[in-house]
Amino acid sequence: MKGIFRNESDIKISEEGPFPSKTLLSKRDTPTASVKIGSLPVGGKIEVHSHKDVNQLEYYIKGKATLFLEGVGEKEIRPGTFMFAPKGVKHGIHSVTEELIIYCVFTPALF
Repeated sequence: MKGIFRNESDIKISEEGPFPSKTLLSKRDTPTASVKIGSLPVGGKIEVHSHKDVNQLEYYIKGKATLFLEGVGEKEIRPGTFMFAPKGVKHGIHSVTEELIIYCVFTPALF
């Protein structure tokens, strides 16, 4: 496998999934991980869910909301917040009061 270089500005926004996002890395590139960056608008919500076969990591670049993470409870999301949900751990986002910019990584690749 060779390295991959992409510029976010060259990638089209996809409306698939729980929020509009740009896929930076996918199963087509490698089975190791998938990566996307996107935004969740004020009033948006990601229902509580889990992923049976993948770990999920999120870094919140901008915005404010509330995160539910099984075993941790509800926590405030603000710029610089990081979340790790291992396989099978329930998680979701609600009460978005400022648009969230979310950087997501799934291992192994989810999409």
